[in-house]
Amino acid sequence: MAENTSTSSSIDEKRERRRRRRAQPEITDGAEGALLADDTADESRGITEGKGRATPGRRTRVDEEDEGNVVTRRVGGFVEYFEGVRSEIGKVVWPSREDTLRLTLIVLATVIASALVLGLISFTFTELFRIGLANGWVMSIVFAAIIAITVYLLRFRRESSSY
Repeated sequence: MAENTSTSSSIDEKRERRRRRRAQPEITDGAEGALLADDTADESRGITEGKGRATPGRRTRVDEEDEGNVVTRRVGGFVEYFEGVRSEIGKVVWPSREDTLRLTLIVLATVIASALVLGLISFTFTELFRIGLANGWVMSIVFAAIIAITVYLLRFRRESSSY
């Protein structure tokens, strides 16, 4: 059986690249004791050196909150909470006055537009039902139109969807 030469050459090239990557010498910087290797080797491997110790679990960690009596622990908890809140509030980027006004106007315009649209829809259906209850043939025409539009939209949606 004849072997495909392009496949075998690409496999050989991959093996050769791996062999060269493993064989690259690593230079130690004496001042910091850090390993310096070729930039391409560091980027391609992405390996970091281990810590040499296990990470302690939460259960085995000694809690600092166990010191003091019940009152001092509770007061200390409240103080720590409010210090954290103050720290986080300091990190917040507050919007400018112009941004606040612009966003407020956008929200108000959206609320007013949606209220008008919903009011128009409600008014339309209220009038349709009022007229439809007075005249049975109007109600049947409206329901037939709604059913026809629904069937058309469902058929159009099935034809346009490509799974």
